[in-house]
Amino acid sequence: MQAVEKRVVVVLADISGYTRFMTDSQMSAIHGQQYITYLIESLLREVDVPLKLQEIEGDALFLYAEDPGSDEEWVAVLAQIPAMLQRFFNAFYQGTVLGAEATPCKCAVCRNRDELALKIIVHTGTAVFHRIGGFDKVSGPDVILAHRLLKNTVPDKEYLLMSEAAYKAIGQAMDGPFLRGKESYDGFADVITFVRFNGDIKEQHLNSLYRLPPASLVMRGQGYAISAMASFFPALVRQLRSPAVKAPWTSQLGFAVMGGLMFPVMAVMYMIRAPRRLLTHRLRHNYLPIGKAESV
Repeated sequence: MQAVEKRVVVVLADISGYTRFMTDSQMSAIHGQQYITYLIESLLREVDVPLKLQEIEGDALFLYAEDPGSDEEWVAVLAQIPAMLQRFFNAFYQGTVLGAEATPCKCAVCRNRDELALKIIVHTGTAVFHRIGGFDKVSGPDVILAHRLLKNTVPDKEYLLMSEAAYKAIGQAMDGPFLRGKESYDGFADVITFVRFNGDIKEQHLNSLYRLPPASLVMRGQGYAISAMASFFPALVRQLRSPAVKAPWTSQLGFAVMGGLMFPVMAVMYMIRAPRRLLTHRLRHNYLPIGKAESV
């Protein structure tokens, strides 16, 4: 396939805030891997046309939407992006709130789940499309700039950042406020940015979770427990192959054997304690189902 240049929207969704806790213990390393996989999969479920996944870059998703070929179709593509960006934030916070509230584990990663954050970078420009191994690849200065914008001077860890081009094409149609800023990078002129912070979105998702009826809350807790158990052994294997916590092979092998032997007990514990924690927290915060709250 001959390389062609098209207009694109580049979206980078980057999860941060947990890696420093993974070196605390082997269990923290495994749970960190489990949790980041859980969150990335939550984001991936929200990827839909016109966005396409280019690749997973560590703890970030590299997505893009391309120009279908006409100005009218391009305008239609741009109009769909704002709702998708909000869906990413909603999926992330639904996952982090549920995980933080339901987990019975006390390891460093599980204790500090509130430290997890999502930032989304959006830039519009042009990219060169070429095909390698049957897959479309995008490259060019605007793709590089989008990645540079991941490293910025924003004094926060949770936000939506748009380049000026992206803000004019997409951001002006979104709820604000957006704060104007400026970034500087070698090889590029000063980059004007527009940043929207997430405010109390996490608290909104916490409220939504505990407005659920008890039976639905139990199902959420059980679903979380099933997901955690299903990802335990893949995360254990990854830790053995590429350990985040350096330890003698005998220690790693012993931990793996112990983990395998304890798995049935852990599974039962999670299935019982995760829903119980949610119900206990709901009572502690005095949450009521919406219908009852309205009748009070």
